[in-house]
Amino acid sequence: MKLPASPPWGGQATGRARVLVTGAGGNVAQGILKALAVSGLASRVVATDANPCSPGLFLVDKGYTVPRADDPAFEAAMVRILRDERIDITLVGADAETLHLARLADSLEAATGSRVLVCPPDVVARCHDKWLTSLWFRQEGLPHPKTVLASDEAGTDGLMKEFGFPLVVKPRTGFASRDVIIAGDRARLDAVRERFGETAVVQECVGDPSREYTATAFSVAPGQVRAVLVMRRELLQGTSVRVEPVRDPALGAAVRLWAERLGGLGPVNFQFRFTPRGPVCFEVNARFSGTMGVRYHFGYNDAAMAVRHFVLGEELAQPEILPGVVLRFWEELFIPGTTLGGMARQGCVPAGGPCGG
Repeated sequence: MKLPASPPWGGQATGRARVLVTGAGGNVAQGILKALAVSGLASRVVATDANPCSPGLFLVDKGYTVPRADDPAFEAAMVRILRDERIDITLVGADAETLHLARLADSLEAATGSRVLVCPPDVVARCHDKWLTSLWFRQEGLPHPKTVLASDEAGTDGLMKEFGFPLVVKPRTGFASRDVIIAGDRARLDAVRERFGETAVVQECVGDPSREYTATAFSVAPGQVRAVLVMRRELLQGTSVRVEPVRDPALGAAVRLWAERLGGLGPVNFQFRFTPRGPVCFEVNARFSGTMGVRYHFGYNDAAMAVRHFVLGEELAQPEILPGVVLRFWEELFIPGTTLGGMARQGCVPAGGPCGG
């Protein structure tokens, strides 16, 4: 028994681009793969991940196990795959790889001729560190929760006096809502501050959770935004599980302004709440985001935008957003004829799998 010879998220005969998607084990990469499959633009789809048991590796034309992005061997492995597979464009699907690939993008492109779609390193670094994000918003005069370092006792006391409780404590370099804590009293806040110190920030808790939004903007060059989508979402353990598009020109204009000022490239994700002083952004991700597997249902396919513009040279315009609701659920992938040990020893997964024993 084998997996289907035609992988469900692989390329199509009518496709015109050879695409590599990194971080195939995560929901972001799997959303990119789904969006690519729907677009029909890819003639071949390759995926990479540091974990050989990542499901996305088994659902594309070929999957490769690579070193972690912080491993010195990572760059050489990527160069070899990009050359061997004649990849036209790489789409980054793992938060942990984004900063490394931003720093390596120029050298990878020079060595292989393949486009690595990632924001400039300074933009990625600014968004990766929540303290730097807050400083940037303050510098630009844009709405953002008032923020101090968790180690700043005077600053924390100032937040308590100005806003009371609750206050938000989050790691400076966290993602997917990991270790984000809502402190409802002084004892809880002090315990969290002592635990994290300078590795975390304390923020004003803005707005109402019922008016929380996630949005994305796509730029063809820094400051040149071509498309925006705003969505209302409900979360479960940091993941959007019920999502619908929002038709509000004022919110769309705010997101466009943030994206233009940020100077990103390709997709950038903004998370914000609507408050009495308007939309206030509390999180920026300079990459494809977790709602990748949702957005294309509404007619907003930023994986397709990336291929159309950066590979095929097409101009982009704001897509028409379709009404509807997306409900997310788990699904499973059965890999017959192998073991976890066998999968761990396999360096690549050809279409149709499974890994060798």
